[in-house]
Amino acid sequence: MGSLVPIRSTLKSPDLRSMPQGLAGLPGMTGMATKMLKHQIADLDVPEVPEFLQMLSDMGANLWACQMSVDMMGLNSDDLLDEVADVINVGEFMELSEGAQIVFV
Repeated sequence: MGSLVPIRSTLKSPDLRSMPQGLAGLPGMTGMATKMLKHQIADLDVPEVPEFLQMLSDMGANLWACQMSVDMMGLNSDDLLDEVADVINVGEFMELSEGAQIVFV
């Protein structure tokens, strides 16, 4: 195998590169990024995240929240969608997903 090359340096189109880190702190950038992502999702005819998670739950998928992410964001289980079964750490996830047909992280 060849050496690993950062994805950023392999993209030819400037449109496909991520926003420079310094811009993230400017007022309105988070809202602009959210709006842009919502437009991209709509253009792809993909359901928005809450609807998509509901569809997965309805099909029998298990939904768990990441303990580290919940801690870092200062959330608790009451802040999560009802479809989220539990808040688990990586070790618990590895145990629960053993033998799973599909694992999406």
